[in-house]
Amino acid sequence: MRKVILFLIDLSLTFLAGLAALFMRFGFNFSEMSEYFISVPIYTAVASLIHYLNGNYKVVWAYASPRDLMMLFRGSLIAYFTNLAVFQLFLTPQSGMVLPRSVGFLTFLGSFTLIVMSRLFWQWVSHYSSRRNGDNKVVIVGAGDAGSALLEEFERRPELGKVVAFVDDSTRKIGRKIRGVPVYGPVRKTMDIVERYGASEVIIAIPSASSDQMRKIVDSIDLKRVRVRTLPGIYELTDRRARIGELREISIEDLLGREQVKVDIEEIGDYIRGKRIMVTGAGGSIGSELVRQVARLDPEGIILLGRGENSIYRIDEELSRDFPGLKKFRVIGDVADEKWMKQVFEKYRPQIVFHAAAHKHVHLMEENPYEAFRVNVLGTKNIVELCCEHEVERMIFISTDKAVNPTSIMGLSKRIAELYILYGIECQTRFAVVRFGNVLGSRGSVIPKFREQIEKGGPITVTDPRMKRFFMSIPEAVSLVLQAGAYTEGKDLFVLDMGEQISINKLARTLITLSGLIPDQDVKIVYTGIRPGEKLYEELFYPHETFENTPHQKVMRVISKKRYDGVKEAVENIEKAVKSGDWKTALKLSKHIVPEYGGDGFVDGDKRHT
Repeated sequence: MRKVILFLIDLSLTFLAGLAALFMRFGFNFSEMSEYFISVPIYTAVASLIHYLNGNYKVVWAYASPRDLMMLFRGSLIAYFTNLAVFQLFLTPQSGMVLPRSVGFLTFLGSFTLIVMSRLFWQWVSHYSSRRNGDNKVVIVGAGDAGSALLEEFERRPELGKVVAFVDDSTRKIGRKIRGVPVYGPVRKTMDIVERYGASEVIIAIPSASSDQMRKIVDSIDLKRVRVRTLPGIYELTDRRARIGELREISIEDLLGREQVKVDIEEIGDYIRGKRIMVTGAGGSIGSELVRQVARLDPEGIILLGRGENSIYRIDEELSRDFPGLKKFRVIGDVADEKWMKQVFEKYRPQIVFHAAAHKHVHLMEENPYEAFRVNVLGTKNIVELCCEHEVERMIFISTDKAVNPTSIMGLSKRIAELYILYGIECQTRFAVVRFGNVLGSRGSVIPKFREQIEKGGPITVTDPRMKRFFMSIPEAVSLVLQAGAYTEGKDLFVLDMGEQISINKLARTLITLSGLIPDQDVKIVYTGIRPGEKLYEELFYPHETFENTPHQKVMRVISKKRYDGVKEAVENIEKAVKSGDWKTALKLSKHIVPEYGGDGFVDGDKRHT
């Protein structure tokens, strides 16, 4: 019925345009006008058929775009030339019917104008008749392309709300209007604009905003009084176009790790492309992201090595969906299992190895030192030796800031692994150790834990109000790990620039506020005390380490002024002590090569041994 009505409207408007064209051509000379009157219904009939074939009635005109209006122009233009052909080739030679040139052209212009106006009128009617949430007033922060695109979508979907104002820092835009909506500024006055218009929602439409910019914007908004949503970063948008459907609640990741890291894809691709890549710990937070980013670089194949079958299953399913042509091998195994790892290397012959498999939870490893040393030290030693034996081109080892002046068994084990790679073995493989801090959203990390505690109504447990940590997004960290792998020349230690350390106490309070709640009132914060092995703050360098810049500003090559001798023999002796369960000897040997260790030893039952 809708199509029939639209068809009849177009037919009527075309006929009306033809009558108007006759009148403009002949004025009140009705006798002459009547001589050419028959040309109008013929033009109308031909034009109506063309409009139908042109697809005019397949468009939902309530949501029409300029592209759809161009389709109307195409149909009207084709109808005009078709009529000229019909009259010139068939009607005029046979019956003498004539379509005056001016009448035909004016009918074309008039019918196109009237039909377009009818569609715009229909949009206007739909716009106001469908307003169900007109009380949802929206302020958009960012009067750029993304903000304008969102305004356009809100105008087409008025039931979602009405944009009442823009806020921007650009003096070029402040005081002007975008599609009738005023632009105010600067951004720090956002709440003033919200209160002026009684807005209930603020949308941050700056996909290219850094985490620093996001923090400044969010600090200017009272999150308890207004809902705040944002767009993903520009590198996360599916096709670089802002849409209402991609809006999401503001998150702590926006405030801590939003930057898109620019790396040299060609340089990374040179050592990845066409190679067999092994990723240990491939199902973990870092390992799985390594797999995703490596998969985009056209490797010959990826060996997914992990201890947990479920995590390997999940990353394998994801690769099958996103990279259906990628050759991959699923290996369930433990990096410390010498015999099995030897068989894996002999079977798959990896050319590049990313070693991300590790035990990482500090307080758990204090109670399980055997696992910490078995996986983090002996597992690394095993992978390193197999890389040398099978002439692997490069091995990139994922280290941690907890390896610097360690106070935990986990940090101690990672430092020993660093030293073994850098000083414990000699071969042709290029080794790179990449040291960095916490990553956002990793399994078992503090942010998912805090979110879960908030959902349950609290309390949030913070060990110490003075505690600080480095944070970086997982994609950012992995991109820089890949970049560091391109820079390694032999045995290199790289440190990633993590920015400033973030207060865990402030992090908890921000998460509560982002949830629309009030810290200490709606959700309590309880301080539980530092757990064994934890530090108040982390470090990225030893005092005897300096750094030199690499071509990437966030990747630094570390230069150590201290030389380590006897590392290979010490690690072999630690291995014997660990396997025999002689923890006192293992700890004594560990302290010998890592004298900076400041921990309290390990827990055995309910006793701690130093």
